[in-house]
Amino acid sequence: MTAPAEVADLFWSAHISWLFSELPYEERPQAARRAGFRCIETVWPEPDEREQLPARIEKEGLSVSLLNCAAGDLEAGERGFINDPSRGDQAERGFAAAAALAGRIGAKTINVLVGRELPGLGARRQREAAVLMLRSFGAEARARGLTAVVEPLNEVENPGYLAPDPAGARALIEDAGSEALGILFDVYHLARVGSDPLAAIDRHGDLIRHVQMSDFPGRGEPGSGNLDLPAILARLRSSGYRGAIGLEYLPTAATVGSLAFTRTAEYPVAF
Repeated sequence: MTAPAEVADLFWSAHISWLFSELPYEERPQAARRAGFRCIETVWPEPDEREQLPARIEKEGLSVSLLNCAAGDLEAGERGFINDPSRGDQAERGFAAAAALAGRIGAKTINVLVGRELPGLGARRQREAAVLMLRSFGAEARARGLTAVVEPLNEVENPGYLAPDPAGARALIEDAGSEALGILFDVYHLARVGSDPLAAIDRHGDLIRHVQMSDFPGRGEPGSGNLDLPAILARLRSSGYRGAIGLEYLPTAATVGSLAFTRTAEYPVAF
């Protein structure tokens, strides 16, 4: 696997589960490379996609900044399940499978969704289950040279989610007590509930291990909404973050046309 050129700053990562959706999944690595990307990220692929992905990534000379762990039935509303004590074995197998695929595709970071509140099971018990799983994932990640990140998801669209903001994710990570754990900082989820991304970076920048970006409102490409995304990038830099800026947005036009912002001086981020 190739890696992004040595950069002391930030580089774009194309989220191929969101971008290039006009193409079949198996064609998106090539489309990303042709668009200029050297780095991609993805949700947990379907079984046939998992088999094809390593060869397609290697063929295109891509690196992988982030791989999502299996998070249950997303279409049915699940957002992870590590808070469910009855599914502990399933969670362990899921993370092990993600770590194995990460090894095949050269990914160093795995995204873990922690789950939504379960009826009939106390909040404390669910939180304890999530912390135990994160502790286990942290140990596995450290042994493999990986990082596991907890993604906060906004409570408007994901009611009952155990980590609805960076503070909630931080609390879980600190209780799990592993240096191999960090925060996935998604600008959209903060904006959706009216939180200030700049203030969140100031508070939690020491734990940010991956960043995802879209504009708000609309969750389109940068420049399609009202967020001052260049200021957010600058604050990330000043916080010490050096790494991928995952483009996880809904293009307002065909994907290639939506990428014009990446070529402007307003967004000085490398490919």
